[in-house]
Amino acid sequence: MTLVLGVLLLFALATIGLLVHRLRAAPPPSVQLMREDRPLPAPDAALTRRLGELEHDAVQQRDRVERALAERDRALDARDRARADRDGGAAETQQLTAARDRAVAERDQAQFQAVKATREKERAEDEAIRLHEEKERLRAEYEAAHREVLAEAEEAVEAHRRAEERLREFDLDEHDHTWISSDAGQPSMDEEDPTRSAIPQQLSLSADTAADSVVDGADLGAVVVRAASVCGDRHRQRQQHRRDAVLLRMPVGLGGSTLLSAVAAGAPDGAWSQSAASHACRALVTQVQNQADVLSSWLAPRADAPHGEPNTLEDFSTPAAALRLALADVGRAIRVEANNRGWSSQEGTADDRAVEVAMTGLLSPLGDRPSRTHLAFGAGDGMVLRLRDGHWSTVFPVQEAGPVGPPLPSRDAKVRWDPIHTRAGDLLAVCSRPTAQLLLHEGTGDWFADRWEGRQPRLTSFLLHVSARVRTAIEDRSLVCLWDFGNAADAERAGQPRR
Repeated sequence: MTLVLGVLLLFALATIGLLVHRLRAAPPPSVQLMREDRPLPAPDAALTRRLGELEHDAVQQRDRVERALAERDRALDARDRARADRDGGAAETQQLTAARDRAVAERDQAQFQAVKATREKERAEDEAIRLHEEKERLRAEYEAAHREVLAEAEEAVEAHRRAEERLREFDLDEHDHTWISSDAGQPSMDEEDPTRSAIPQQLSLSADTAADSVVDGADLGAVVVRAASVCGDRHRQRQQHRRDAVLLRMPVGLGGSTLLSAVAAGAPDGAWSQSAASHACRALVTQVQNQADVLSSWLAPRADAPHGEPNTLEDFSTPAAALRLALADVGRAIRVEANNRGWSSQEGTADDRAVEVAMTGLLSPLGDRPSRTHLAFGAGDGMVLRLRDGHWSTVFPVQEAGPVGPPLPSRDAKVRWDPIHTRAGDLLAVCSRPTAQLLLHEGTGDWFADRWEGRQPRLTSFLLHVSARVRTAIEDRSLVCLWDFGNAADAERAGQPRR
């Protein structure tokens, strides 16, 4: 189309140029007449008609030229649009190419992930095969260990039978716990006759062996304290060790005016209970010192309290969380030590029996006071008794406290606490459960009350009292006795300790 228009345009321009050239070459008739001074000829009709035709042709040619120009402009516009369309198509082509490249990259990544997943699957299958083989190996080891345990159990049954025979030889029946006293209604041994005291016939063969008996004590002004732990006849005759531990400390952070006393009673048949009890005592000192800020604020006497007493049961919520946290950390310390030393399995379960400890503690403010409020706490079956006017009574745990619960380091151990009030002349005894039963019995309790009420026994005399022979009291005995004399002057007037 553009070519045709161009040809028509050239043809029209050529025709117009030819006509103009002719007109310029022929001089006007008027000029010729003037030059010749001749009269003008009459106009030629043919020429006039021809000129009219030429003018008409020229007008048509000009119209065709204008139309051709218009057609050219439209063609240029169409060309520009075609170029724009072509450029747009090129951009779309580039976009499609980029999208295709991205699709190819994503496909390659997906293929890589598929290969990686396949390799991971192969590794998982290999690991499953290895674990299966490990399980079979462990099962074989378990069966072998189970056979060994059965053999050891049979040996233990035989050893138990032999131990029962030996107990019968010593007239100690471990299944008969009725109290049998002497004719005078007292234990069969007097503290004045040391030749009849319980002296071990043999040393312990246990891997966790400990001293047969320990004794400790201090005179702290208005407060006098004695502590002892003695191996029971049952363990002595079996050449086993004492399972309990006792503690007397002045915790750092409580201002040097507070006494911490505790009894840790291990399980009677716990293989490592003595070490666990000793470790529990050390851990208790650390945890009480960690909670010193909270406990000291409660133990400190209030200015508005009558007779300078510390605090009462109404504000006892202050040390509750601190005591719960302290005993929980003691149980955690026992479990960590047991796992590190191989005393029990990592899972705990029944092996916790090897390191079970019933912990009972007492925080006592010192100084001269007409009355004193102590803070008792514990987990397990330990007890705190009070001797007042010749009569023993249980002051911790209170009867409303509910069931005792398991001892440490069980995560289900029930932590208990209560304030205990004493007045001048009272005696508190922090005891293991067998020792508490000995003190609460009518005959033996009176025997100990006669020797301890209002007195300050020497350490040797106190140990001899605790070791007094009672036929059926064959368990370990551990206790801490705390005498409250009110003030240091009355403690001195109480006289010398009875031997």
